[in-house]
Amino acid sequence: MAGSEEVARKLLERRHRMIAGLMALGQNVGAQMEAAGKRQPATGGAPWKDRTGHARQGLYHDTVLINDTIRVRYAHTMEYGVQLEKGYSGKYAELEPRAKEYAPLFYEEAKRIVGDPP
Repeated sequence: MAGSEEVARKLLERRHRMIAGLMALGQNVGAQMEAAGKRQPATGGAPWKDRTGHARQGLYHDTVLINDTIRVRYAHTMEYGVQLEKGYSGKYAELEPRAKEYAPLFYEEAKRIVGDPP
């Protein structure tokens, strides 16, 4: 049936637009998290005092689509990043607090992209 093919095509196009929009949103929010983390602690950046600057410089983000799931990753490149995140009773944790800070922004914009009813 020609009508059902048209509906299927339009649904597929909508799905592709939504995925593209959500991927762009993930890249944008990830970039905001990374930029915020790379600031100095006095201006809201990662809470540790730099010795070499490598941990702060090594913060990065990426956004990937895996099995219909969009993942925004914000991570360390330095091997001692785990110690900063998990050690010291969380005093120097950057990743999880920053992700929790930006999650509401991501989800509000995602609802707008997907067209979630108010």
